[in-house]
Amino acid sequence: MIVKWEPYWYELDQSVVVGDMDFFYLTKDCSYFTNGLSAENYDHEIRAEIVKISHPELGAVSGIIAIGLDYSIYPGDGNVIIVNAEEEPGEIYDSEYAVSNWSFDVQINIIEKTGWTVIERNRTENKMFTQNEQRAQRQERIRRYKTLLGLSKADWDC
Repeated sequence: MIVKWEPYWYELDQSVVVGDMDFFYLTKDCSYFTNGLSAENYDHEIRAEIVKISHPELGAVSGIIAIGLDYSIYPGDGNVIIVNAEEEPGEIYDSEYAVSNWSFDVQINIIEKTGWTVIERNRTENKMFTQNEQRAQRQERIRRYKTLLGLSKADWDC
C-alpha cells in the first residue's frame, strides 16, 4: 500500500524510516500519514513496516526524521538534507539539492489495524507508563532509526 507523507512542519509529523516497524497514524481515507494538530484526522492507527520511500525529485529515500526544529531527509545516496521546520519551513540548509515539493510516497506493509486513535493511544500510555518509561521508548525509537540509517551519531539524537 502506498501512503503519502507530506510535512506540516514544526515537529508535527511522523518520522518514517525504511525497515522500521512501528505504530503509525493515517488519515480517514488511509491515503496520507496524519500530521498537525487536527484530532479528526487521527482515525486509523496501524502497526506497519516501512518498505520504501520515494520522492519525484530525490528518488529513493532511506528515511525522514521529523524530530526537532530541523528535519533530516536521507536520500538513497548516503547524504543528508537538513530542512528547516520552524522559521522557514521547507528551506534547505547548505545543500546542492533543490526540492520544489515535499510530498513523498511511502510503501508500507500493514501488520495490524489496531482500531485505536492517537488520542486513545496517548491516553492509555500516559496511564500505563511513567515519564521515564516513555522517555526510554523514545530513546529506543531513536536507536532504531540510527541503526536502520547506518548512523552512529545524529543531530536529532537528543
